Amino acid sequence: MSLFEEHIDEIEIAAKTASWLCFIAIFALVFTGHVGVPLAIAVVVIWVSRITLYRIGETRTRWDEEHAEERELLREQQRANRERELRLQIQRLQRPDR
Repeated sequence: MSLFEEHIDEIEIAAKTASWLCFIAIFALVFTGHVGVPLAIAVVVIWVSRITLYRIGETRTRWDEEHAEERELLREQQRANRERELRLQIQRLQRPDR
């Protein structure tokens, strides 16, 4: 598991917070007339945080798909085990007592 995956919840909170704070900062900078480098930095931070949130969404989707596959495999194994147990019980019942 990568560092990104280990701390995905914290990264998501940080990205959302940075995005909203920069969004508010952009409004403040535009209304005060300070259009320049700080505005560009705020736009870049929003852009990077949105890309990060997109990657988090992709990672969670991949995890959900992997978990669904694992659950399906487990169900198939349980079904095969139940069938094997039923076959063994049928064989035991059909055997004449010795």
